[in-house]
Amino acid sequence: MNYFVITERQAVITASAFTQSMKSRWPRAMVEEVRNPASSHVLEFSVPMGHGDVTGSLNREGCSIAFIGDIQDCADFTLWCRELLPPGEPATFCDESMSGCLDLTASTTLNDIFHVFGHQVV
Repeated sequence: MNYFVITERQAVITASAFTQSMKSRWPRAMVEEVRNPASSHVLEFSVPMGHGDVTGSLNREGCSIAFIGDIQDCADFTLWCRELLPPGEPATFCDESMSGCLDLTASTTLNDIFHVFGHQVV
């Protein structure tokens, strides 16, 4: 399933800050710049996690991170994404069908994310 972290404003997440923070948190992460200016994505990434890889992209406008992977890994990744944002920046975590949707705040927990998607913390 595809998941998204979306902000209300554009240019909240810069490609350089995203890359630097990701490589600091996950040194084995692969991050590639998307060189095609017609693409809606500026970066593509793959992060080795506990249950597999989380792969995804950062959009050119700096307001959306799309990713796919195991829900447990994606929940951890989502909390990391929240740390990239300014403290009061409104953000949403959702799946592609919007069947699961959560206001993502600095106090959001793994339990909050799992609850929205009907999973339990393992």
